[in-house]
Amino acid sequence: MRIRLSNIAMLAVALPVAFAGTTLVAQQTGPVHTHIGHASTGFNGAPDGKGLAATAAAELGIAMLHANFVAGDLSNLEAMQRHAGHVLHLLDPAEGSSGPGRGFGAVRATEGVARHIGLAASSPGASENVRTHAEHIAMIASTVVGRAEEAVAVAQRLQDAPSIRRASPLVAQLRLLTYQMTEGSDLNGDGQLSLEGEAGLQQLEAHIYLLLEGEGLPRVLQ
Repeated sequence: MRIRLSNIAMLAVALPVAFAGTTLVAQQTGPVHTHIGHASTGFNGAPDGKGLAATAAAELGIAMLHANFVAGDLSNLEAMQRHAGHVLHLLDPAEGSSGPGRGFGAVRATEGVARHIGLAASSPGASENVRTHAEHIAMIASTVVGRAEEAVAVAQRLQDAPSIRRASPLVAQLRLLTYQMTEGSDLNGDGQLSLEGEAGLQQLEAHIYLLLEGEGLPRVLQ
């Protein structure tokens, strides 16, 4: 299972950079906006060359749907375990699962968003706007990936459950984790979502929009 992302230094690990020449942001000059473009509007290693944030949202959205399907018939263990496998495939296809996802996975896409925004922040000429939001995005990505690790473990336990009685308590856990990955969760009840430990993918997207606005770039995730 991939490790969590905890800080900007970890996000600046070198990796092959795919250039999507038709993206809205990558048309800007320089590595800062190129890396922002990979996160927001186009990465040619992702399905259909979409941005990594949109890819994460698409995979996670279907994962949430199938987590709900797991609960569709609590008298049918085979169906519960089949849809649990689909959730695994959508979160992290490297786990050897198969299903309705595009084979990229929400974990890989979320890590990719944080990594490329981190690379943008560490590039020459990066603004304070980029550096600030890169730190925020890294914290949120760590939370989302951490919850994905928990969801993968729960889905695997559900797949291995020998009976409906053993599987049923895991269904609610899986649904809750996919919901929290998407919308976040106010764990301490203070009415706010902390960037570290509570925020979800929706809040990550909000910080990308703020970053784009601060750079004078189109507020587009696609």
